[in-house]
Amino acid sequence: MKRLQALFASSLLCCAALLSQAWAQDYVEWSTETRTSLAFRVNAAAVTPLLPEGWQLAPLADAPGQVALSVTFMDRHAVLDAQGQSVRSGTSRYMVMSVQARNGADGQPGTMIINGISPEGPGAYEVYQTATVARVERSTSGQSEDAGHSEESWELAAQSGDSVSMTLHYQRATPVRRPATVVIRSGRRPEFTRTYQIDQATDVLGAPGVADSRIEQVSFVATGPLFSRIFDGTQVLTSVTAIPWYSREIFVP
Repeated sequence: MKRLQALFASSLLCCAALLSQAWAQDYVEWSTETRTSLAFRVNAAAVTPLLPEGWQLAPLADAPGQVALSVTFMDRHAVLDAQGQSVRSGTSRYMVMSVQARNGADGQPGTMIINGISPEGPGAYEVYQTATVARVERSTSGQSEDAGHSEESWELAAQSGDSVSMTLHYQRATPVRRPATVVIRSGRRPEFTRTYQIDQATDVLGAPGVADSRIEQVSFVATGPLFSRIFDGTQVLTSVTAIPWYSREIFVP
């Protein structure tokens, strides 16, 4: 009994510490979105210059010279500030590139936003390229209680000349609810972080040509001064995830 009481007391202390940490941060934004995320292995030499000084990319033991890079397409349906008012128009479409990195001095790991294209300009992380085009088309179909079928097409272009397009057709499945708390770091100012309290439903589609993959068609083209160096023809698409429902609250220290 005493051991159980001690464990219970320890758990309460841990919960109190987490709550205290959350209360110490300022609530700044809420949004609800539909997302599609592509996981790549890409040329490490092209990504390294996008990291801040003193930070390193997480290596891939089975793919020397390459690193994991996530490309996430975001269709934001409603974006509200801390007072419940719409941020800008209240909706937006953009693309974000992120990597797993660590501080070379203390080994601190983190998810780092390093680039992207957004109609809102550099954004909170100060790394996005300003969009001249940010367009998405999406359609779904289904019968009775089957999971259905989805098709989507994205096109984004920046003033710099960088552009990306993606087309995806797939058979849907019942998504899995995955609440999470994550800390995201800026690739320009690594001391700047935002904490996301996320409630999402994910549908992992697999990779093209892999057994059990539900991807019927996928194409991804990235061109321009920066993107053509990252996606130089040696990249490998390792996974595609559809996120039909994504809701998050954002807190900053």
